[in-house]
Amino acid sequence: MTPAATPALSDDDRLLRKDFPYLDECVYLNTASAGLAWRGQGAAAAAFYDVAKARGINGMTLWQTSAAEVRERLARHLGVREHEIRFAGSTTEALNLVIGAVRWQPGDEVVWIADEFPSVTLACESAGRAGATLCPVAAPSEAARVSAIIAALTPATRVVAVSHVHWVTGTRLDLVRLSAACHAVGAMLVVDGIQAIGAVPVDLGETDVYCASVFKWLLSGFGLAVLIVRDRVRDDLTPGVRGYNNESPSTDLHYSHVNYPGLYALAACLSYLETVVGWDAVHRRVRDLTGALAAGLSLGGFRVITPLEARAGIVSFAVPDPVAARDALASDGIYVEARGGLVRVSPHFYNTSTELTRFIDAVTRIRPRSSL
Repeated sequence: MTPAATPALSDDDRLLRKDFPYLDECVYLNTASAGLAWRGQGAAAAAFYDVAKARGINGMTLWQTSAAEVRERLARHLGVREHEIRFAGSTTEALNLVIGAVRWQPGDEVVWIADEFPSVTLACESAGRAGATLCPVAAPSEAARVSAIIAALTPATRVVAVSHVHWVTGTRLDLVRLSAACHAVGAMLVVDGIQAIGAVPVDLGETDVYCASVFKWLLSGFGLAVLIVRDRVRDDLTPGVRGYNNESPSTDLHYSHVNYPGLYALAACLSYLETVVGWDAVHRRVRDLTGALAAGLSLGGFRVITPLEARAGIVSFAVPDPVAARDALASDGIYVEARGGLVRVSPHFYNTSTELTRFIDAVTRIRPRSSL
């Protein structure tokens, strides 16, 4: 079954796909698990060792320059101030650094949706050991995620932690609406943005904290995450982890050296996405492909869970046995993921409508085999 039409690839787009040689071997629709590295990206990370670190400490200016370049590009892309950007080893570390830096008082509440990614849930639960009251809430539907959080807010709510895009359903939250509700009761909004940044335009609005690893939609490597702490909440935090870089009384959560080879790779990736592809083209392509994917699956009789009007780069649909479906597709050289009882499909700008057609034809064909 052919999905709804998407803009045909231009000659330039075909040349662009040559930067991702793995696409010649398979249909990779699993960027929500990890994005593909483009050809030559490894040279950027190697430059840290071959150029900067080869000079020992005398190369410090070079790696500091690379870090500054990343902050400048991210600040421009996300509409924040450069000095609000720090780095951590992962989204998980960033979340724990933030939650651990809150000066919890008896009666303070931390609110999150109960089916959040474990990194969000466990960071919130750690606040309980510091005396906070834990307030996980259930979302009655995908459309009601933000409403469920807002309904749970009280004057005692100190922190609300959410994923910008849900890791299973692909539902994207309205951060502008949510941050306004949080601030109305004096709560800090902490957001895991790993499934949004790089896939869709990100409007942080009045979001207080935003963090995201870079190995998915930003196509970079593991061991590096962006941590944005807005000026308005920085002085409300007392770091629970300190080092040479944030000795007391500093409120900076950045406590030591960061992953400089990872920063070199990320700097190259941001330059590639910004100047070779173009952010508008990336976001438009993801929007077009996910829209076509959802339409094609619906036409094929599959129940799509991801709300079309609140999607990012993930489209998830229901089947009786998602693991069997995933494995059957993999045997045909088509890679998707099984998450939370759903099949999760996540195309990026390097994918094509032809690949979506192949996927939908395959999942329709294996329906009897996997009892979809």
